[in-house]
Amino acid sequence: MNSLGKKLFIALFGLMAIGAIGGVMVAGYAVVIQGDAKPASDSDAPSVVPAPSATSAN
Repeated sequence: MNSLGKKLFIALFGLMAIGAIGGVMVAGYAVVIQGDAKPASDSDAPSVVPAPSATSAN
């Protein structure tokens, strides 16, 4: 294997390693965010109250 081939192999291997590390970081971040997120229940939702109808006194 010539010098250029070795350099390309090392460069591709390094990019693959960086991509794998980034993928693990993104997956871990998603797990943390998913763990912090709680499902919305009915008690947490704001109650919807209809606005009073505007009555004009003539």
